[in-house]
Amino acid sequence: MIFRLPPLPRRFLATAVASVVAFAAISLSAIAGEAPRTIDASRVLDAGMPIPLVPDVVITRTAADPPALVERSQWVFDLRWDRGDVWLVGVHSLQLPEPQTTPRVIGRFALELFEGAALIERVRFDFPLLGVPDLDAGPSLERKLRTRIGVVFPATKRGTRLELRDRATGRRWTVPWPVR
Repeated sequence: MIFRLPPLPRRFLATAVASVVAFAAISLSAIAGEAPRTIDASRVLDAGMPIPLVPDVVITRTAADPPALVERSQWVFDLRWDRGDVWLVGVHSLQLPEPQTTPRVIGRFALELFEGAALIERVRFDFPLLGVPDLDAGPSLERKLRTRIGVVFPATKRGTRLELRDRATGRRWTVPWPVR
């Protein structure tokens, strides 16, 4: 009894042949001692189209985030956004099983701890449903929104001043520090 295999699709055969030819070419160039050739991907990808200009880099006066503090004890700041105003509802302590670094995230708001003029900790966050104001988008939720968030902040002995900062508007609020 003879079994007949179904015919292979042309695409499969073409791919197999191209792979064998490419492997052979690479092997022969390696044997011959030729330097491997490289392809300038930028010329291949743009296909002769003009390359768009990169937008200007904007340098701000915002300092980079300092190295994250490592603490076992943390404070949870209960913050409320109420129609454009920020309120500190309360603060309570949190004990973790082991010391943990402060997570780094992107956010419109930040709790910033200073020791004199030096920034020693920054925790960024966003209030739920509140994004960066877009002046061209028309009406926003910001004027009527009421929302809350709990922000975890390391309970360090360092620092002399804690501020809440709205990076979109530049507004700052003083937050009691040290927490008792």
